Amino acid sequence: MYSDRQDAGRQLVANLRRYTGGGVRVLGLHGGGVPVAAETAARLGCALDALVVRELVVPGPPGVLVGAVAEGPARVLDEEAVRRSGAGETRIRELERDARVEARALGLRLRGRRPSLPPTGRDVIVVDDGAAGRLAAEVACRDARAQGAGRVVFAVAAAPPATIDHLWTVADEVVCPLSPTFFVTASDFYLDFAPVSEVEAARLLERASQHTA
Repeated sequence: MYSDRQDAGRQLVANLRRYTGGGVRVLGLHGGGVPVAAETAARLGCALDALVVRELVVPGPPGVLVGAVAEGPARVLDEEAVRRSGAGETRIRELERDARVEARALGLRLRGRRPSLPPTGRDVIVVDDGAAGRLAAEVACRDARAQGAGRVVFAVAAAPPATIDHLWTVADEVVCPLSPTFFVTASDFYLDFAPVSEVEAARLLERASQHTA
């Protein structure tokens, strides 16, 4: 159990101490992953950035989650879900285009005038507060890899075993202190799981950039 996201970031560090210094990039998944990543990056002495992911949902009812994209070139599709949704290739391309535009716009708002930190040739730690599903986590790892990351580590405070098993197929290493068989939602593992606003995430990124400049 974590008291809050900062506590989760501190606890992740225990399994990440070999990744230290300015040569390592810590990327917080936008939303709840950023405060966890900020604490982890500060304690490891690493540079911090955000990694924005958007899910692709074919409108319902009920809506069907069919994939995910990131700011960069990566895309992940669940082909079975695509078939189940009845969406054609053109509709999927439209969803992808809109989601990628949204992801890039959000990334710009989070960073302000600062450029994103290139992961090329670096060890990258992708951090999240809790991964209930695999698509967003998978596309985050694939996006870091597509942008030239050396070693990709996915560090998540809590996730179901099936998600962890799948992530080992796309990441070089997976760190997850809490992975119970009966997993419902990440909030079950936090005393304080208040939503993380865009303003708060941007503030954390700005503060980290000043410390690592």
